[in-house]
Amino acid sequence: MESAGRSQSKRMFAASKLRKAMGHRRVRAVTHLLTGTAATLAITLLSIALVARLIDPTSYGIFAMILTLGQACERLLGFQSWQPLIRSGATIDMETDEKSYFALLKFGWLLDIGGSVTAWAVASSLAIASHYILNVAIEHVELALMFLVSLLFNFNGVSTAIFRLTDRYRTIARIQVANALVRFVIVAGAYVAGVGLFELTLIWAITQITGSLANFIIAVRFLPAPGFRQLLQASSKGISNRFPGIWRFAFGANISLTLWSSAQQVDTLIVGWLADPASAGLFHIAKRISRVVQQVGSQVESVVYPDLSRLAASHEKRSFLQIVLQTELLLAVFGTACFLVIWLIGAPLMEAAVGARYAGAVPLLTIQILAVTLTISGAASRAALLALGDQGAVLRTVMVCSLAFYTSVFPLILEFGAMGANLAHLLFGLAWLAGLMLHLRRTVRRFPWTPDV
Repeated sequence: MESAGRSQSKRMFAASKLRKAMGHRRVRAVTHLLTGTAATLAITLLSIALVARLIDPTSYGIFAMILTLGQACERLLGFQSWQPLIRSGATIDMETDEKSYFALLKFGWLLDIGGSVTAWAVASSLAIASHYILNVAIEHVELALMFLVSLLFNFNGVSTAIFRLTDRYRTIARIQVANALVRFVIVAGAYVAGVGLFELTLIWAITQITGSLANFIIAVRFLPAPGFRQLLQASSKGISNRFPGIWRFAFGANISLTLWSSAQQVDTLIVGWLADPASAGLFHIAKRISRVVQQVGSQVESVVYPDLSRLAASHEKRSFLQIVLQTELLLAVFGTACFLVIWLIGAPLMEAAVGARYAGAVPLLTIQILAVTLTISGAASRAALLALGDQGAVLRTVMVCSLAFYTSVFPLILEFGAMGANLAHLLFGLAWLAGLMLHLRRTVRRFPWTPDV
């Protein structure tokens, strides 16, 4: 009896040390990512401000729709490999099973390559079809085709997985800032030179390619020796035997991300189609600024996801729920604070940033920030459901949200213009938050937690 008591005490002490270590690491990781994200987005907004001042709202709308087409196809058709890689990689013991680690990364890299080629092919086909179906000017199609080449170099899924599995959050932050700085310096030079839409699109394409390649090259440096050579030689054959359920998880998580991204990415294109390019430009300006809030939610989720996966694997219920609750409250408070700032002083901030020509973006931004606050408030719940292996719940929630968005966005835009897209995003956010909370409560009740934790 005494021996059993000592054994239980040791287990509890070890679990306590693990929770403290994860907590300290999580705080450091969040700090690094938030600092890097804040700096990156501030620099990016400066670049966008220079572009907005350099060209008129209609030209900026065309520029925004070109970027949105690429981003939408990347998110919709690219395979978000980092999710299954992190979930499965968090369970690997590197000292005894390094071979499985490289096989898993090779699997993710192949998914990235296949997804990037598919995204480029579909996006290019849509750009060409727009000339014949929607009478888009051929010079604008050519600009789109030039930018879309950047999709072929997107290996960010496996890079993200390597960084997060090795706790290289400071490196992620530094790369983000460096890439944003390079783009800003080039855009600043273009602003001084007074370039046009062609040169700006080319700058965005080149900097996107170099940023993705730099991300991948630096991530490979953190692989165990011999590193890249072993990644090339690794075989992903039999990956489903090594990691049971990885395909089901990958497809389920990817479908949910595809549906999510469709609502988040194609809205600018819908506004440009149903309204006009100038409205699309104003809407895009508001969305770029609201991404400050959206990115913070994504980065915080990326930090807690590996920890939640480890806690789910060790069946530690109390620590698991504590992380979810703390993260949800943190993101809700942050989003609310951003909404209040924009509501109170958004107009002078917008005029100072991009000029009086874009004053119409302020009401759009206010509602967009409110919608984003709702979506990021469910970020930890989404990560928790994925960590518990219930990607089906996330998929069902996204399906309901997407249905709410698409059934409302077209009539709302026709009635209220660009503001209608933001109102549709509000409906999406409400359905998202409510659905995740309901599913997480059910999943937590069914999960086989350790009784004494």
